[in-house]
Amino acid sequence: MDTGGKEERFKLIEKAAALGKVSELCQLFGVSKSSYYAYLKRRGNDRDAEAKQQIRRAYRRYEGKYGYRQLQLFLWQDDGIWMNHKKILRLMQELGLQARIRR
Repeated sequence: MDTGGKEERFKLIEKAAALGKVSELCQLFGVSKSSYYAYLKRRGNDRDAEAKQQIRRAYRRYEGKYGYRQLQLFLWQDDGIWMNHKKILRLMQELGLQARIRR
């Protein structure tokens, strides 16, 4: 039975959990119990909330002039926070932050 992505299936199982056994519902929708419980555990958790806040703060401190490479250095120099440049880039993209391009 293919009813869409796993996310949709997990939501359906969550709604129907009061009606039947979770193990039977998982078998019906073709997902494992462990993946369903992992979905419940991580749902609503933003693991990068603190990192996003730090990036926003550094971005504002330097008036949005710099990109992810410079922000990585500034976070390290100013706050003593080491963060991978790829993570900074990903979070800046999620937050919609971009460096102002100088001419």
